[in-house]
Amino acid sequence: MEHKTEWRQASLIILSGIIGAAQIGKAAIAVPLIQADLQLTLFAVSWIVSAYAILGAFGGMAAGFVVSLFAIRRVLVGGLLLIALGNVWGATSFGMAGMLASRALEGVGFLLVAISGPTLIRTVANDRDRPLILGLWSAYIPVGAAIMMLAGPLIMQGDWRVLWFFNAAISAIAALLVQRIIPLAPPTRREADQALFSDVVAVLRRKELRLLALAFLLYAIQYFALATFLPILLTDRLGFSLAQAGMISALALTMNAAGNVIAGLSLKHGISLFAIMTAAFATVGISGFGIFLDISPTLLVAVASGICLGVAALLPAAIISTVPQYAPTQRKLALGMGMIQQSSGFGQMIGPALIAFWVERYSWNGVPYMFAAIALTGFLIALFFHRRHG
Repeated sequence: MEHKTEWRQASLIILSGIIGAAQIGKAAIAVPLIQADLQLTLFAVSWIVSAYAILGAFGGMAAGFVVSLFAIRRVLVGGLLLIALGNVWGATSFGMAGMLASRALEGVGFLLVAISGPTLIRTVANDRDRPLILGLWSAYIPVGAAIMMLAGPLIMQGDWRVLWFFNAAISAIAALLVQRIIPLAPPTRREADQALFSDVVAVLRRKELRLLALAFLLYAIQYFALATFLPILLTDRLGFSLAQAGMISALALTMNAAGNVIAGLSLKHGISLFAIMTAAFATVGISGFGIFLDISPTLLVAVASGICLGVAALLPAAIISTVPQYAPTQRKLALGMGMIQQSSGFGQMIGPALIAFWVERYSWNGVPYMFAAIALTGFLIALFFHRRHG
């Protein structure tokens, strides 16, 4: 008999992911204030944003293996506590080095949350509800970032350190709730005692998983580049206030969250991965010209940003929902999610720095060609899945 989905526990897992993702939006909306306070260049402050993803970029699969060896609830609690500690450290830092280190610590916590979340969902959701819940989970990054884009200026009131202390508090509260509400489920020792490297090799050798990870990397580069610098594009080039830029950015990210959920429902109703990937990458390639060209009117920039983030959001839900097909066991799933998170972390790390470099070298007018290259590569990946799996 199929077990009942524990919706309260699933909701708390998704909330934990949203809190982790809020740390991305937190840094993005605070970029102008941090830049002025610490006297940094745009390129330097981009690394404060990107430092959050350093460990994920290089240690995602290793973290996935470690996660599979421990009780998943403890991993989730530990991740939330590390996010809280990183926020306290950052709020009390007054230099570039301290900020980078604190953001890296937050990133460790986020990595643990991002990998343990979908693995834990597998234990609290039944087969019927799991695709929908994974689709909802995959929206955690845009939801968390959008909430912080919208609420950040109100919480900060001109002082970015207040926002850091606020995030420390909500992360610690979430850790306590997870500890109290979600029961402790130890890892399956039989699986954990199997040959150490066999599952790692199996996951690495699976071409579909590698290409899904590459597709996620492409998505992450354009997403984090756009989500991070949309506020500063709106304030510097179009003259919006920080609160107005946060509002527009939050609306665009809300469309991104909706796209994630729609993708989960689309897969459940039989729409192919090829169709979703083709639509998403085509939109990225086309909308880049409407967003970044200096001849684009303000309305077009806002609308194109929302369309780009909304349609591109079909990708993460589709990819995350597809990974279990090629990673059927708990350890392989943790490793597969680790690979995806590694791609996401690498995209988060280089996306803001890449667009900052691109803008400083070629101006905003050069960015559409970067987005076009991402779109073309993504279409080639979609074509592979179409030819291999129909």
